[in-house]
Amino acid sequence: MQQNVNALLQAMYDEFQIPLRILAINYGVPTKDADDIVQESLIAYYEHYPLDMSLEMKRAILVTIIRNKSIDYFRKYHRERIILDGDEFIENQEMALRHGQDLMDKVISEELYRDVKATMAGLSKELEITARLHLIEGFSENEVAEKLGISGVACRTRISRARKFLREELGPKYGL
Repeated sequence: MQQNVNALLQAMYDEFQIPLRILAINYGVPTKDADDIVQESLIAYYEHYPLDMSLEMKRAILVTIIRNKSIDYFRKYHRERIILDGDEFIENQEMALRHGQDLMDKVISEELYRDVKATMAGLSKELEITARLHLIEGFSENEVAEKLGISGVACRTRISRARKFLREELGPKYGL
């Protein structure tokens, strides 16, 4: 039984390794990390799906897993860089575009991004950094407080003030 599973897994690896690697690279995963993403995807498939599925089903599931693993990779390893350079957020948008947004979504998200970026520039540096970490980067309030070396109460206050400012400035245009 184990030999049969090993043979099926090896056959699947041989069949899909190169196309999945190319797909991961197209999703923005650096070449040096693409093989790891492919192997993680094959393992995830093995853990959750039967190895004797049809070729089309395997391909569809593996493509979905590769896409999700690539997005996870991007979020994990590019999180800090967004803080340091405002243009890095564009990289996130480009990554999202590779995963199925249509042209109208692209236009709307770019316009919203420009508006939020311009509005955030009107915040004090403290509020801007706190808001960027929590609202854009997705760090929890506790993580933001720890990163900035402030208390949780101070962090919540800054986030609340930033939200209020953004709501007042962007509310009329976006119905907030």
